Order: sequence, then C-alpha cells, then structure tokens
Amino acid sequence: MGAFVLLAGLAYNPHIAGILVVATGVAVLMGSVWLILATNSGIRVGTLLAATALMGWMVIMGSTWWMYGKGWQGDSPAWITVDINVGDLAASGLPEARLLPNPDSLPTGYELVVSTGEARAVAEYGLLPTASEYPDLPAEELERLRADRQVRNETVTRSELAAVAPEVTDGAGFGDLGGWRLLATTEAGDAQAQAVADVLSHSDLGFGSSGDFKLLDAFTTGGKPTLSDDPNRWDRISLWVTNSARITNPVKYTVVQLQSVVDQPTIPGEAPPRPVADVDEPVVSVVMVRDLGSVRLRPALVTIGSLLVFLALCHWLHVRDKEVMARREEFEAAGA
Repeated sequence: MGAFVLLAGLAYNPHIAGILVVATGVAVLMGSVWLILATNSGIRVGTLLAATALMGWMVIMGSTWWMYGKGWQGDSPAWITVDINVGDLAASGLPEARLLPNPDSLPTGYELVVSTGEARAVAEYGLLPTASEYPDLPAEELERLRADRQVRNETVTRSELAAVAPEVTDGAGFGDLGGWRLLATTEAGDAQAQAVADVLSHSDLGFGSSGDFKLLDAFTTGGKPTLSDDPNRWDRISLWVTNSARITNPVKYTVVQLQSVVDQPTIPGEAPPRPVADVDEPVVSVVMVRDLGSVRLRPALVTIGSLLVFLALCHWLHVRDKEVMARREEFEAAGA
C-alpha cells in the first residue's frame, strides 16, 4: 500500500514524472535494441555495437543542434552593463563612451523637426489638432488636446524621431558622433529593457519604478559592418563574405540614456499626464557591451565529443574483427 501512495505522490511532481518518462523511454527503446543485439552477438559485442550506434546518432543530432542553434543551448546573447554614468560622459570609465557628446550639446528632437521642416517629421511631431479635424469636440477639450499634443511634440526624443524620419537625424550628423550612431526606438528595444532593469536594481540612483524616469536616446558603436541604406547585390555578397570570414567578432557597445521626470499631479478619472523629463536633473547613461553568448558551444561539444567516442568505438570494433579473422585463419590452417 505504501508503494502505491509513493507512486501517486510522484505523479504530481512534473520534474520526477519527466525523469521517469525519459528513463522509461531510454529503457524501452535503447534497451530493446541492446537486447536484440546481445542475444544475437553476445553481451560484450552487443553492448559495443549499441554504444557505437548511439554515438553515431549523437553525432547526427549534435551537428543538427550545432547548425541551427537548437537543443541543449548555451547562454543566449545579452547586454551586459559595464558602467552607469550620471551627468557627464567625459568621466565615464569606458574610454569609448567618452567620445559620445553629452545630450545638452546636441539639438533636441523638436529642434530638428522645426529646423529641417521635413514632411514626415512635421506631420508626426510638428502639427497640432485643428477644429476641422475634430468638429464635434468642444473648444475646451480641443484646447486641452492641442496642449497635450504640443507637449508630445516638444518632448520627442531623437531616437523616436529617427524611427519616423531617419533622414532628418542622419542629415544632422547623428549617424557618426565620434564613432557612435543614433539608434531608433525600433532598434533599441532589448537594450532599453536591460538598461531599465539595471537602473531599477541600483537603489542609489533614486528610481523606485520605471515611471520615475523617461527614456531618452540610445547610441551604438562597434559590431560587425552592416548594409547601407540602399545596397546593391554586390554589397550584399561582399558583406556576407567578409562577415562570414571573420574569426572574432568586433566588440559592440550601446549607451541608453534616461532622465528623471517632472513630478506632475494625477487628476482622478483622467489619463495620467504625459511624462516630461526634468532638465534640471542629470542624464543617466547606461553603458552596455554586447555579450554574444555561447548558444552553439554545448551542441558543438556534444558533436565533437560524440564523434571522438564514435571513432574510438569503430576502431575497437575494427580491431576486434581483425583478431577474429586472424584466429579464424589460424583455426582453418590448423585444421588443414
């Protein structure tokens, strides 16, 4: 009775149940093959044949894992924070980050929209709602909507502008700032998420939640070369050849900047106010390096290790066959 109670308890543990399922599968599938080989060739030879076949299958499976980055994977690529700078990038501990200008020395996103007058940029961040667009909206509501839209326009970040009108930011020189390049918000998603997590984990910065600051811009430098805006076929082929021939990967850095927001009262029953960065507070720059991880390392070790064992077992079988053949020849010669 106690054994039944124990088995019933194990059924509710997914880890133990999974181990039992795998063990049962190994015993039934591999054990049945070994049993057939052992009954036909003997226990020692049958075990040797089964182990050789298993290692051969492991080589095929491991090479598939290695090729596609599947199966027993290593560490995934991630952003690793190497420095959190407050106020002045010239004092950063990373020499590469000192080449990036401070935000206050660069034109804001709204200034770029106004100065360039580019159609897409103006349509997105340079216009205000009109009465003709909202004919049924009361004047007071329309004015409130216009004020909110104006705040949105004036607080647009350079990365947000680059996502809508990249020709504006590229024309202003943000494609090369001391070797750094402005990232659009569509490109900096995972880096910004990691920066937010790292900032919130440092209580000394004074941020209790993500609502206490506003994400500004993101910049990147290094890494493998990328295609130009309008690449031709030769550009694609040459880039693929050069990147494939690289033995080591160039180091890639990213800087994500954020700033404390102005404390604004929240009116009950209304949407929370749009976050506005407090210009009197220092800009926090999170400097990160790209860790490419080791996704294919474990599959590679499985493949190489299994191949070595497979070759050793094949050699062992070959040596045994030669010994059997030699003894058979001796027996036949003695009988003759």
